[in-house]
Amino acid sequence: PTSTPPPTGPLPADRRPSRRRLLLWGGGALAAVAGGTGVAVALRDGSGGTDGKGAGSRKRTPNATAKGRVLWSRDVGELRPDGLVRRGDDLYLLAPGSLTCLEARSNTERWVYSVERLQSVDRYRDTVYVLRDDLFEPEMHALTATTGRKVWTSPFPRLNPERRAAGLPGFNADNSALEGNQGTFVLAGDVLCFLTYAPYDTMWARRSSWGRRWRAYGFDARTREALWFHEGAAAGVIGVDEAGGRIAVAASANPGMAGTGDYARRDPLVVLRAADGKVERTVRGGARYPRAHPGAKGIACYANRTAIRAVDLATGRVRWTRRLDSPTAVTPVPTRGMLLAATSEGVSGYAAESGGKPRWTRTDVEELTASDGSLLTAGGHAYVVGPEPGTTGEPGWGVHALDVRTGRTVWAARSEGLTTVKAAAAAADVIHVYADGTVAAIAPPERA
Repeated sequence: PTSTPPPTGPLPADRRPSRRRLLLWGGGALAAVAGGTGVAVALRDGSGGTDGKGAGSRKRTPNATAKGRVLWSRDVGELRPDGLVRRGDDLYLLAPGSLTCLEARSNTERWVYSVERLQSVDRYRDTVYVLRDDLFEPEMHALTATTGRKVWTSPFPRLNPERRAAGLPGFNADNSALEGNQGTFVLAGDVLCFLTYAPYDTMWARRSSWGRRWRAYGFDARTREALWFHEGAAAGVIGVDEAGGRIAVAASANPGMAGTGDYARRDPLVVLRAADGKVERTVRGGARYPRAHPGAKGIACYANRTAIRAVDLATGRVRWTRRLDSPTAVTPVPTRGMLLAATSEGVSGYAAESGGKPRWTRTDVEELTASDGSLLTAGGHAYVVGPEPGTTGEPGWGVHALDVRTGRTVWAARSEGLTTVKAAAAAADVIHVYADGTVAAIAPPERA
């Protein structure tokens, strides 16, 4: 998995995307141990809009748009804001006190792992990794993907052999040597990088951080052997990314207010080699764009409350800027040559390689977002919520699959409860949405 920045400026509570990965403007908030928060995407109650071709506001005759279908629904109770994760044929449901693995299309329960204070989950090959808050220090649990049986728990960071070899004190240390009580992790090929840090994003957090440093621990994802240790500055981690054998960590001791032009702009991006944890480069002012580092290529999209920007990942330079009114979510990287952005007015598509030239706008639909806060896409489609095709009726009627190149609805499926979607995950064969304590699986039309 990769990561990057958050929205710029505090969004209204009913519009703020989930914050596990950081995909908007600056550093962004991670799935923090002991305090990661995400907020429901609440769909507006207004009437439908236009598809950019002058559609009016009156009721129209329903058209022949292909119809998807709800495969199944399941009552699940409370899930974490980033509590839907699809990996291969499996769907992971992450609750504060349990992790459930389902077969994504059939709803067959494979296993349940019950432990309190779970924070985030990912999988590498035949191992599932779960981040857990252990009150004082975060920890990693490794489970077998087939049975959910725990096979490994990371050593307390103070006991990590690589950290002790580096001469860092463990017990009876002063406050600055204590471990941060928040954490995240990223998988970079065969390397599991586990990061711990203290928050520095508010005045109170800075006063109570006691100068604690961010730290990175590298483990072999196959053998679970401790590989390396790196200690960073006295700062909080506000973004992380992996690509090309590198792990890029954005850190700040005072990032400022997210959404402003000064957010983390003077803070560094530290680029570690995944193989040995050595610092390859420190990019001055690079914390705002954690995806832009020596291991990356292509472009990425970032947003603040007044614009979206396409950033060249190889150089960190801004290729183009498009002014928008309060963008709330974007596609972090181009899909079929398009970058998409959502605002309170709807969803629009922009040509990634043509200076951000607008290609289409849909004002009758609302975004769905993935666990990283980005627009929900898969298989060349963007998934949104809108009215019954051909009408301007109930805005939360169901899910639309839009062609990312044209914005047209390819297929749609009616589904209940989509006005309070809290999490969603997508693959080409099925999407999953979580709302009102229920997960629903929605599939495209069956092929003839």
